Amino acid sequence: MITIDLSQLVTAGDRAEQALTAARSHIRQRRDHSIAGGITVNGLAVATDDLSQSRIMGAALSAMLDPGYSVQWKTAAGFVLLDAATVLALAQAIRAHVQACFNHEAALLAALAAGEDPDPEIGWP
Repeated sequence: MITIDLSQLVTAGDRAEQALTAARSHIRQRRDHSIAGGITVNGLAVATDDLSQSRIMGAALSAMLDPGYSVQWKTAAGFVLLDAATVLALAQAIRAHVQACFNHEAALLAALAAGEDPDPEIGWP
């Protein structure tokens, strides 16, 4: 006699849910990659990974408290002197970049939930 354990069967619904989970994970990973990809603001290339975001936000706080604030900021090209206004502009640009990445993720997830098959590799800021 052959015994079949039906609890081990993978249904079409299970496969569909696994595919959705994988697609959501891919979109999240792609968002994180885009967030950390860096941006260029007024010709200045700046890092946007989590640690860099934290550092620029700390500098932005100092710039808000002291309009005369300036800081030597290290970029891939070397150190540059940033005044308070430039620090604030960088912080705003970085924050806008991060939010744009989350907005794009939300749009992709909404399309996925609507039964569409969005391409997670295109449209990132």
